[in-house]
Amino acid sequence: MKPPKKLKHEEFERQIEGLLRNLLDRVPFLKVKAFQWMAEVFGSQPDWLVEVEAGGRPWVLVVEGKRRGQPRDVRSGLLQLRHFLDQTPGKPGYGVMVAPFLSAESARLCTEAGVGYADLAGNARLSFDQVFIELQAADNPFRMKRHLRSLFTAKAGRVLRVLLTPPLRAWKVTELEEAAGVSLGQVSNVRKLLLDREWAIVNAVGLRLSKMEELARAWQSSYEPRPRSRENAYTLLHGEALEDAIRAALAEAGKGAQAVLASYSAARWFAPYARQATQFFYADRQGAEILKLHLQLQPMSHGENVVLCEPREDDVFSGRVEAAPGIWCSGLVQTWLDLSAAGERGGEAAEHLLREKLLPAWREAVA
Repeated sequence: MKPPKKLKHEEFERQIEGLLRNLLDRVPFLKVKAFQWMAEVFGSQPDWLVEVEAGGRPWVLVVEGKRRGQPRDVRSGLLQLRHFLDQTPGKPGYGVMVAPFLSAESARLCTEAGVGYADLAGNARLSFDQVFIELQAADNPFRMKRHLRSLFTAKAGRVLRVLLTPPLRAWKVTELEEAAGVSLGQVSNVRKLLLDREWAIVNAVGLRLSKMEELARAWQSSYEPRPRSRENAYTLLHGEALEDAIRAALAEAGKGAQAVLASYSAARWFAPYARQATQFFYADRQGAEILKLHLQLQPMSHGENVVLCEPREDDVFSGRVEAAPGIWCSGLVQTWLDLSAAGERGGEAAEHLLREKLLPAWREAVA
C-alpha cells in the first residue's frame, strides 16, 4: 500500500494557485486580473486574494487554504473568511476554501456557509455572480489512511468500545483511561482524532460522541478480524445439554481464563436474526482448553459445528456482556463488527443488530 501523498509548503502554495487558475479558466467571460499571496499577514487574514472580472464586473475571491480538510479545520477557516469579508468594504467578495482534500461533510459546510471550495483531488464548487463550477472526484489521492488506521488499532478500539457501548455518557480523559485499560496518551490521541472529524464533542462534563453511526461505519469499513488461531471442532451435544455445557465452560473460564460467545452465537442472545448451527467463541488458550473439555470437542477439518478463535489481543473481551444468566458474549459493538465481516448472511445480521439494539440506544442518548 502506497503511503498518502504529503505536500511541502511551497508545493502546496504552487498547486493551489495552479488549481484556482485552471478552474477560473473554465469560464470564458471570467478574467483573472491579480493573484496576491498573503502569507506575510497574520491574524484573521486569508491566504490569497484573487481579483477577477466576471462579465465586466469586478470581484475579489478571498481564499483560505487548509493543509487538512477535516470538518473541524474547515469550520475555523469559514469563521476567518466570514470575518474578513464582513470587515472588508469595496469590491464584491466571495470566499473560497481550498485544501488537498475536502470530505463530503467539509464540502457541505462550505456550501451551507455560501462559500466556494476546491481541492487538489478534483472536487470543486464555485458559485458567484454568473459563475457556476461544480466538479466531483472519484477518489482522494491525499486520504489519510495511516491517520484513520491509528483510530482503529486494537488499543484505540478499547477506547471506542467504551464510548460506543450503551448507555452512552460523557467521559473525562482519566475515566476513559481507566475504563479502557490503555495509556493516557492513547486516550488523548483517540480524543483528538474524534474531535478532528467532529465525531465527538467536548464540554465541561467531558468527551461525548456526537455522530455514533458515522464513527461505527468508518470502523466497520476498515475492520478485519485477524485471529491468532482458529480451530474447527465438532460436538455431539445439542439443545439443552449443549447450552448447559456452554454455561459451565464460561463459568469456569471466568475464574482466570478468557472465553465468550462471539459472532452469530453472541448475536442470538442480543437480536436473533440468522439461524446458524455453528457455535462461535473467542477464547485464549486456557479458555479454549476449558471449552474443549466441557463441550467434549473433537477436531474436525470439515463439517464443524464449533469454531474457537484465539485473538491476537485481548481487546475483544473488553466490554463482554452477560446476555443471560451464565451466558457471556462479546460486547454489542464487537459482535456487530464480527458479523459485518462474517460473509454470507452476516452483513444482514449485523444490520439487524444495529437497528434493533445499537441505533435505538444511541438515539436515546442524543435525545
